[in-house]
Amino acid sequence: MTVHITARRDAASAAWFEGLTEGVLLIRRCDACGHHCRPDAEACTACESRDLRWAETVGTARVVAAVSTPGEAGSATIQALVELAEGPWLHAPVLGAAIAPPPGTALTLTILRPEDGEPFPAFTVSA
Repeated sequence: MTVHITARRDAASAAWFEGLTEGVLLIRRCDACGHHCRPDAEACTACESRDLRWAETVGTARVVAAVSTPGEAGSATIQALVELAEGPWLHAPVLGAAIAPPPGTALTLTILRPEDGEPFPAFTVSA
């Protein structure tokens, strides 16, 4: 299966892409209450504080929902809404699965590094 995503950094996403380049997925953590938020959060979704900093994730997640789109020669592209161990939800491809994994399936982070763009997070089904 080939996943073709082209991502481009800007000033707001530069730290996130740097984390991916270094092999870690970063999300936002609120200094006021400790809540974890999506990488694009500008304020805490729990207490509305704007005092957010970048924090590493542990690199695990669970499927919330997934869809499979048929591809060439019987292959499929699987996209999922995943819940990170820290709580935030992200959209990401799931690699190496023949069918869309059911909700609750454990996933492990992998970082894809395309030649023509920025790295981006994907997941594989945990063993």
